[in-house]
Amino acid sequence: MGVINIIGGGPIGLHCAALLAEEGFETSVFEEHPNIGRPVQCAGLVSSTGIEELGIALGNSVVNEVKGARIFSPGGQSLEIKKKKTVAYVIDRVLFDQMFYKKAKRLGCDIRLESKLIDVRNNSLFMQTKGRGEFIKSQITIGADGAHSIVRHSVFPKLFEKQFVQAFQVRATGKFDKDFVELHFGEFAPGFFAWVVPESNNVARIGLGVRPGENAGDSMKEFLKKKKPNIRILSKSSALIPIAPPAKELVSGNVLLIGDAGAQTKATTGGGLVFGLKAAKACSETVSNHLKHKKPLTDYVKNLQKVNKELAMHWKLYSYIQGMKPEQFDSLIAKAKNAGVEEFLSEYGDMDKPSLFMKKMLFKPKMWGLLPAVLKSM
Repeated sequence: MGVINIIGGGPIGLHCAALLAEEGFETSVFEEHPNIGRPVQCAGLVSSTGIEELGIALGNSVVNEVKGARIFSPGGQSLEIKKKKTVAYVIDRVLFDQMFYKKAKRLGCDIRLESKLIDVRNNSLFMQTKGRGEFIKSQITIGADGAHSIVRHSVFPKLFEKQFVQAFQVRATGKFDKDFVELHFGEFAPGFFAWVVPESNNVARIGLGVRPGENAGDSMKEFLKKKKPNIRILSKSSALIPIAPPAKELVSGNVLLIGDAGAQTKATTGGGLVFGLKAAKACSETVSNHLKHKKPLTDYVKNLQKVNKELAMHWKLYSYIQGMKPEQFDSLIAKAKNAGVEEFLSEYGDMDKPSLFMKKMLFKPKMWGLLPAVLKSM
């Protein structure tokens, strides 16, 4: 086995493995499913700016390029934000994940499929591979095993244990605008919102999230009946999305968490690919410096400062919106529209970095009427 063992063969775990392999470390990846990229539990939307910062070539995994978003309040108020250039890519998650798999394999990473973690005990991993149990010694263990993370449950049992949204998504045919993502807020998605991510003018991924205790499947039926009655469902999927402020403790002994396992998702949208991949880079740098230069693994949190700054802003915005009554949200959207926020966000908006455009609001007199809301969210 490798010096470093990564639990979870999604793009974030595989990216971390590849980065560590490039530094010369023996790295093993354990994935519980038999195929990389399946089951698909993601809307598959990534920002163009985030992908550019990461320096990742998406290749043939791109299904569609999105130019903007339409946001609908509970009472029917709406905002439209549109740019001339691509703001986000809709990706095929199977092809996207396999791209990271091929790179990690090419760099010599040992990748085991159908290998499930049962427990973590100090420097030992109890694994079950194709029904057969074994103990593996691990100098460094990295948990990249998603929202249901066994690494987190074993080593960080109290970390955001109840801060999740249950998501339900369908892939469907119908009439859509391939240039726009839609976000719908309302009683059909208590605690979150519904989305439409177009693959084309004829196919889209439609989903929603609900707070724990609500039935996501029933909520989806209600949403489709009200907003998208003329579609034909091709497939269904469900997932758990961690929605929490940035965790202060992602290191315990020789164990680190990345991606959904460490709640490195945008609380405003649930998206976690870009921030998870950035966290994988911070994690690999931390582990490399620890093994090469005896730097403490706790430097990981310091190395995550830029990531956590934006995640904290997403959390504050989410908390502010979820604390509003429907009529208050309607009023805010109407007020924002009248203040010219559509044009403002079309020019300055970034779906990953709310801190950038929130600062710019201070220098736009037309936006000053929205500052009380901004300051409350901050």
